[in-house]
Amino acid sequence: MSVRLRPLSGIAASDFAPYLDARARTLVERPMMDAFTDGGEIERVPLADLRPTQMAVGMRAVAAKRRKIERRARSARKLRHYIEKRPIPAVLGPCDDLYIIDRHHLGLALWQSEVEDVYVRVVCDFSDLPQRSFLGCMTAMGWMHSYDSRGERICPTRLPGRLDQLRSDRYRDLAWSVREAGGFSKSLVPFSEFAWADFFRARIARTVVRRNFECAHDLAMAMARTRDARHLPGYLNRG
Repeated sequence: MSVRLRPLSGIAASDFAPYLDARARTLVERPMMDAFTDGGEIERVPLADLRPTQMAVGMRAVAAKRRKIERRARSARKLRHYIEKRPIPAVLGPCDDLYIIDRHHLGLALWQSEVEDVYVRVVCDFSDLPQRSFLGCMTAMGWMHSYDSRGERICPTRLPGRLDQLRSDRYRDLAWSVREAGGFSKSLVPFSEFAWADFFRARIARTVVRRNFECAHDLAMAMARTRDARHLPGYLNRG
């Protein structure tokens, strides 16, 4: 399997292609869940040290995770166990910054619950790369979602530097709501629920999502069953 290079604006593929070495290619060729759960050291780090690789989250989804966390927070042992069982996958970048590539909703929920430290699994070390090459590699690997809360493409340098700076995307909440209701299945494809969010974004008016989320959810559930959605990760073919 070859890596498809998707250069950023003003960055040529040749700027970062040499850095896609055996480390990165091995990860690309493995199932995503294996890359997150096998190998790589697990470290305990301050939550404030983690850098997001996306601009927005669904705040309803964050609130749901926060409720789970706060139920466990009544017992220090149960909270520690909950966090230990959910290490956040990250890539070590320039200046030894940790860029998380999944579990942004969990990270923000922990932040809002005033949890200070989390466990991180470092799945790849790109700390030796120049910043431009690093951003190019992350984009080529599909580990950076450089879009704003309205689904518009942005320069990755505009992504937030901390979890508490993540913004709200109601369509990402809509995708979460549909998946929770069985409209599509969980996928290991990176940022797969943003694909669903954009699918709904193009078909359901923003005013409907803002003013009547339940109505938007019902519309989205029906759309998730159509053949128009069959190209999306986690699509359920109901025959």
